[in-house]
Amino acid sequence: MKRLLIFLLSLVLLACMPTPEQDVVINKVEGYLEETIAETTPVPVYATAQTDSAQPDGAPLASDAPAVTLRSILNAPEHCVDSAEGKVFGGTLQVQIDADVEVPNVSAVPVFTVREKLFSAEEKARMTKLVLGDGPYCNFNLERYYKDSDKANIDEELKRIQELDDRIFGENFPYDEYRKGYEHNLNNYLESYNSLPEPGPMQPWTGSFDAEHLAVADENNNTVSFDKGAFYLHNSVSDSTIAFNAKRMPETDEERQAADAAVAVYSSLSEIPFRVTGIVGDSEGFNELYEGVAKRPIEQYSVSLAPVFADIPAYSYSAYHGSDTGQQAAGVSSDDYDNPARPMYADALVENGKVVALNWYNVYEIVGTENENVTLLPFETVLEKFKKQVYYSIYFDPPEAGEPEGTMVMVVEQIRLSYMRVKKPDSDECYLLPVWDFMGYDYNPVYKHDAHDLIGTKSWFSHQSLLTINAIDGSIIDRNKGY
Repeated sequence: MKRLLIFLLSLVLLACMPTPEQDVVINKVEGYLEETIAETTPVPVYATAQTDSAQPDGAPLASDAPAVTLRSILNAPEHCVDSAEGKVFGGTLQVQIDADVEVPNVSAVPVFTVREKLFSAEEKARMTKLVLGDGPYCNFNLERYYKDSDKANIDEELKRIQELDDRIFGENFPYDEYRKGYEHNLNNYLESYNSLPEPGPMQPWTGSFDAEHLAVADENNNTVSFDKGAFYLHNSVSDSTIAFNAKRMPETDEERQAADAAVAVYSSLSEIPFRVTGIVGDSEGFNELYEGVAKRPIEQYSVSLAPVFADIPAYSYSAYHGSDTGQQAAGVSSDDYDNPARPMYADALVENGKVVALNWYNVYEIVGTENENVTLLPFETVLEKFKKQVYYSIYFDPPEAGEPEGTMVMVVEQIRLSYMRVKKPDSDECYLLPVWDFMGYDYNPVYKHDAHDLIGTKSWFSHQSLLTINAIDGSIIDRNKGY
């Protein structure tokens, strides 16, 4: 069962990697990072790309001189092309870098202390009113949820069958396979729907906004729920917003309107600014198989968003190859290691210009500033660390006896400087500090790979981080653990 349903039900009833060289990985548990953050002398304020009011020594900038931006201080190019090759466990890894380099256009890079956000009763009441209205409020009706979900799925399968029959396809389109699949799904939903009892009426909500865990529904069974550091809104038939697939930016007027609607809702819920990081329509993928006909109208959009602190986004992507290098060997307790600092995640499902569902979890808030403008490593230094460390973070299955070792190709398509929440030793608080992420995918050149494959190719892994490097001290950070 999906995340929300599990939560509501409770209310109503890489293998360890070899440790690389010390100049590549800095041992975070020995206090080096803390000392670096605290002792680094902040650099003087520098200009953004839109202003030329300051330069490193504080003197006025001549009108014909280039702005001293964060990109120029780090000597980071707009685009990076490089390559490397080396041995890894099980074979050879070829690294191909052909990547845009994203650097925030900011005049300072602070380091913050953050902690998990605990919504107050007043905040819960205000947020509930924003998305559900003034009431009356009801208890979540599980029987109605099951029945409504099956009915919605039946309607969707009937709609797909009708659209399939009304279309003209290219000669290679597998019409019979699609229709058979839709009919199979339809029969399963009909069987489930007919076996369910008729749901009882909605009951008045008798809970309290003081409760740590709560769920509140309106008369249509649209439901908000709160958990520790989490807030969810789901309509009466959906508990998934599928924004994990949102990998491209809005392109059409309809997509931009959907993105604006998602941003507006989060702006009303929180003082944290959010920016859109991707969007996906409910008919994408299937539309790619049509030949010579227009795409069917997209009625729903899933929008992914990232919180922004000091004009620097904190992305929520995970790591395909997380590196725990040096952490367990350095004595990190299993308790700390098994309780990672997860990134904040925010998405929304927009239907006809209105947000009908959203997931917002791992919410945190700033409680202090460690450094108002920390010094960062030059881009060239970070790039060299990536080219060394990547060979410690990737491994292949060893070849069978008598078989040659394999070759893997890693493609880096984007390099980003952004914020990440990183655990503090022996503390419930975390740092929010700048990191570099090398984004891309890898594949085995022996096997067929194209844009439609799910494993080991661009379409599946391109928005995950192949390696994350602390922009302050060059240490390797495991995005899957928050170290």
